[in-house]
Amino acid sequence: MPVKRPRHRTVEEALRAREERYRILVEHLPVGVYRTTPDGLIIEANPTLCRMLGIKNPARLINYNVKDFYVKKEDRSKHLIKLAERPQVFTEFELRSADGRRFWVRDHCQAVKSQDGTLLFFDGILVDISEKKRTEKKLEHALQKLQTSNNTLEGLSLTDDLTGLNNRRGFFTLGQQQMKIAKRIRKDVFLLYMDVDELKQTNDAYGHPAGDRLLTTVALILRETLRESDIIARIGGDEFAVLAMRSHRGGEKVLYGRLEEKLRAHNLGSPKRFHFSLSMGIVRFDPRKFSSLEDFLAHADFLMYQQKRSKASSQT
Repeated sequence: MPVKRPRHRTVEEALRAREERYRILVEHLPVGVYRTTPDGLIIEANPTLCRMLGIKNPARLINYNVKDFYVKKEDRSKHLIKLAERPQVFTEFELRSADGRRFWVRDHCQAVKSQDGTLLFFDGILVDISEKKRTEKKLEHALQKLQTSNNTLEGLSLTDDLTGLNNRRGFFTLGQQQMKIAKRIRKDVFLLYMDVDELKQTNDAYGHPAGDRLLTTVALILRETLRESDIIARIGGDEFAVLAMRSHRGGEKVLYGRLEEKLRAHNLGSPKRFHFSLSMGIVRFDPRKFSSLEDFLAHADFLMYQQKRSKASSQT
């Protein structure tokens, strides 16, 4: 007759097996995994992180401080401020390895606290995004060169006088070039079309200077939310467009979410007469559907007006 093992031993064995699977998984992940103390002392690190930081022996990495690897020390301070405001932070910054190599990373970090709220550790994952940064830099340089060339040779303004953003001509001039580059390097391109919902009411109630202030505020929020390599334009009246290149799936949701967050923060911190909302349509470029940037823009415009009509219906 088989001997039954105590139930608690079976549970312990299952837990040990699970912990071993987790350990093996972490050790073989192609991204850096770490745990630090609140003041930045590294207490756990997987082999990939050791290689990224130029430390051959994992035992040597323990008790290094993350501050030793930041290229810009202020990046560490900014990181801690963000972590104090929210439990999880996704941010990008540049590091310098022990052998002097500089590289960019995206850090997915979260604060680990005790039941009474005491900060115990920071746990995180580091992803090397150096190639992505090099591609963005090349694209930015190409776009700046193109914009300078067009302004000089054609003598035509590509800039909106009120907001300082690209105007409609600038948007199409730079956008067509960016789409060609994105197609060549196989990056996703998203077109975001926006309309300011409250501009007419603001002009009627407070005058056109107030309406102009609203438009410049929209331009400022777009600049703060988006990257320098993204093409931002006021293409007429209260309508704005953004052509953004993203290298990961779900990029349109991230872009949309960041804009919504910025709008909420603005409205919370501003007098009511300067509150506003945006109707937005966002489209991922598909060469099988859109033969030109005009077609791309028209579809985003259509989606934007669908959202605007939906808002109007819900208010009646």
